[in-house]
Parts: sequence; structure tokens; C-alpha cells
Amino acid sequence: MVLLLRFLRMPRPTHFLGLLDLQDGAELVLMCTLFNKISGLYGIIAMLVGADISSLQLSMYFYSLLMFGALIYILPKLHQRNPLTAISFAYLYLADSLINALYTLLFGISWFLVLASKHNPDIRPIKSAGDTIDSTAGFTSSEFNASEANVVTYPSTSGQDAVAIASGEGTSFLSPGVLQPEGSTSILIISVIWLIRIYFVIIVMAFAREVVRGSATPGEAPFTGRNYGEGWQGALGRALVSCNRGYWEGKSGWAPFGSKFRRSVEPEDGRRKRRDSSEGRSLPV
Repeated sequence: MVLLLRFLRMPRPTHFLGLLDLQDGAELVLMCTLFNKISGLYGIIAMLVGADISSLQLSMYFYSLLMFGALIYILPKLHQRNPLTAISFAYLYLADSLINALYTLLFGISWFLVLASKHNPDIRPIKSAGDTIDSTAGFTSSEFNASEANVVTYPSTSGQDAVAIASGEGTSFLSPGVLQPEGSTSILIISVIWLIRIYFVIIVMAFAREVVRGSATPGEAPFTGRNYGEGWQGALGRALVSCNRGYWEGKSGWAPFGSKFRRSVEPEDGRRKRRDSSEGRSLPV
């Protein structure tokens, strides 16, 4: 059980791609995310000039603009290794990854439905629910011999389209699209992109952990006292740390990490002194 927990715990790399500092990696991830979110502006412009977009696309465009503004605000402070900015960016990027996964799933289903409609004659656009009943119901003059009928809506340029999917027993209505060469290529590309995205999440979290732990002193933990602990910023920092304290603090706690701040004092003559444990007096070294 202990080995399983160690395997499942969040990785803690010390370099980006094994060569660069974690800060360089986090800033690169931030810039890539900025370029990705600026696409929301083009979507809003396209809507203003008369392009037909679905409500799902519109929500994604507005969300991208909000994220773009937040990342622009974070950018200068992240370079200064501000602990609150670093941990906020880590959680923000993690949440953005989860939201993007949801959008990818929804648009992926839409894409596979389009592919399925091209290669399966049983999948046809419908105008109304009445057309679906006339085409698939067994007690009327059914057009298809199907054991099941599925009606699925998906985003399109005109808002939303619906397709009636008649499938035989034991078959999936998405399989005609998934099994096509275009579908396999799409799955491969999405998988590679998400592997990169997961690695970026690990790097951003590791950088935030490095900055937060580096702000600790022998006397004060991060976000306490004079250590960025005043006001709402300190309260927010403590709340973010408490979400996964074991990851941020580590097994040794904050104090051992801050031991690097303990330095030997050099006397004016350039000689250090050590304590003779047997006689209790200082001897020059």
C-alpha cells in the first residue's frame, strides 16, 4: 500500500526537460497559455462581424478572455518569484486544464458525430422529434431496422444540430466515427497534446512548491507573520497551502528547509570560531 501511494503521489522534478530551471519552464508554460487564450478574442470578433457560433463556443471564448486577463496580471509577479503568485498560478493552471478537458470532450464528441454521419447511412440530421419517430419507431412505417435510436445535439455554425442515430443491438453510435482513419488520427493527436499538458501541470506545481518552500525562514512558515502573511493575501496563501499541505510542506516540514538561512558569522579579523565542547571556550581555527 505504501509503495502504491508513493507511485501515485505528485512527481517533484527539479528541472524542466532535465536541463532548464523550473522558473524557465513555468514562464514558458505561461507564455504558451497566453497564446492559447488570445484565440478567445478572435472568436468574439468573429461573432461581432456576424459569424454564427454555438453557445458552447461562446462560453469558451469568454472563458479564454477571462483567463487571458488573469495571466497578464500574473506574468510580472511570477518572474519575481512571489510565493502567492506562484501558488495561485499553479492552481489556476490546474483548474484550466480540467476545464479544457471538459471542452475537449464535448467538441471531440461533436467531431466524431460528424465523422460518423459521413460513414454511416443510419446517422442523419433531423428537423424535429416527429421525424425521428417516423424514421425509427417500430409501430409505424419505420425507415430503418434498428433496435435503438439515439438523438444527440452538437455545436454547429448555425447553433446546434441534432442527429438521429439508429444502431443495432450491441453497437455504439460513435464507433463509425472513431474507427475511421480521421478519428484515429484525432485521438492520437489529442493524446499527445494531453501528455504534454500533464507534464506542464507537474512543472508548474513543482515551481510553485520550490518558491513557496524557499520563502520559509527558521522562525516563520510561508504566509505567516512578515512572510507574506498579512491581510487577505496571507489568508489566501494559507488556504491554498492547506489544500494539499503534504505536497507543499513535505515530510520534513518548513523549518529544516529554512536551515539554509543559518549562516556562520565571520569576525572582523577573518577568522571563524568554534566551541570547544570539552572546555567550553572558543578557539580560533
